[in-house]
Amino acid sequence: MDIFFFYITWLGSIILLFPAGVSVIALFRKTLNLADMLLIIGGLLGASLLAHLLKILFARPRPTVVTDMMVNMPPDFSFPSAHTAQAASFFVALGLLAGRDLPMKTGVAVWLCSGLLISLVGLSRIYLKVHYISDVVAGAILGVLWVLILNWLIQAVLTGGGHA
Repeated sequence: MDIFFFYITWLGSIILLFPAGVSVIALFRKTLNLADMLLIIGGLLGASLLAHLLKILFARPRPTVVTDMMVNMPPDFSFPSAHTAQAASFFVALGLLAGRDLPMKTGVAVWLCSGLLISLVGLSRIYLKVHYISDVVAGAILGVLWVLILNWLIQAVLTGGGHA
């Protein structure tokens, strides 16, 4: 489990997700429009920025760990989990696009995989002892809400309608 969670936690890192977002845009550039691209990149960057601003605002210390750790304790504050917020924003954005553009079975599969990956990233942060459960829950809620709000704003501004 140690090795599994050590690697799975990277699925919430901006270092991995930003290039993944750019790759998704490059791979599907013929089928994605400006709104889709903004949702992928804006969702990820916005969730990251919001999470880090909230960390400063709440200034909650990281968990105190007395046993050996597999990862170095991140230098910033604990609440909310930025990894979880970033994973949630990225994978929910992909789910929104898949639900709109792909056949229903494929869209459902993308949503299920997205939910699983978000959950695993959150669990990894708890397992690795760098976050409390409440940090992870707050990060997930933040990421999901940010992408849903951003999706609504993009639709309202670019298409003239507020429907997602």
